[in-house]
Amino acid sequence: MSSFWRNRFTGFAAIITTAIMLVAFGALLAVNDTLDNMIAALGRRTNLVAYLLDDAKPSEVSALIKDLSAKPDVAEVIFVSREDAAEAFRQTLSELAQVLDVIETNPFPASIEVRMLDPSGALRLADDLRGKSSMVEQVLVRADVVDRLQRISRLTRIGGAVLVVGLGAVTLFVIFNTIRLAVYSRREEIEIMKLIGATDWFVRGPFVLEGAFIGLVGAGLAALTVLIGYQRLSATFNSLVAFLPIETETTFVTNLSLFTVLVGLVIGSVGSYFSVRRYLGA
Repeated sequence: MSSFWRNRFTGFAAIITTAIMLVAFGALLAVNDTLDNMIAALGRRTNLVAYLLDDAKPSEVSALIKDLSAKPDVAEVIFVSREDAAEAFRQTLSELAQVLDVIETNPFPASIEVRMLDPSGALRLADDLRGKSSMVEQVLVRADVVDRLQRISRLTRIGGAVLVVGLGAVTLFVIFNTIRLAVYSRREEIEIMKLIGATDWFVRGPFVLEGAFIGLVGAGLAALTVLIGYQRLSATFNSLVAFLPIETETTFVTNLSLFTVLVGLVIGSVGSYFSVRRYLGA
């Protein structure tokens, strides 16, 4: 602690740099988790609807439903009869329900609704269903939103990884030089300790602890920032996408904070270790 206070300006600079890097790191993990939840939530909804021909054979329709249900990336298959479709229309658009009474016939076709475990496979499945022209009249697929989210998620991961790696390198550089300055200021003490038989680890230990302290304090600030920011912003975000059942799990926020602290501790320790190791030549 006395060594840290002796070089407090560079020490505080290292703490702030570590905190900034870890805030970016925690924010990246939080954004990726939110995007994954959005993709999963959309996947639990109907991804495609196959409208059936009126003369489709029931045996062929049953076989198609069984085949779809057996696919590994399909979560659920629901058959909607013509009567069910008409009843859903009456309940959803009650003000237009009289139209069905006027025309005296049911204009709605039977359909098969498919919910995917992996929405990315919806387009491929839609093409397969369109090939069954003997029973399928039209296929509507709702994979455009999911596809955009997946592209955003990939870009976020790539851009975030580049950002975190760059900030991580800067953080290691700052901690490295902070500890090297501390070592240089105590070079005479180190030489005396080495002359009377002190081992490398006996000399290195306090500096590694100092680096770990810098990383721990910076990580604590970052974890607190991420925790407060996530709790405040998640409610606002959930209100904007209320149509999706996204839940903010307390365990995720807690684990994210703990993981941020662990990363800061490791970075501080590693940076100081190599700084002292290079100076001692061991």
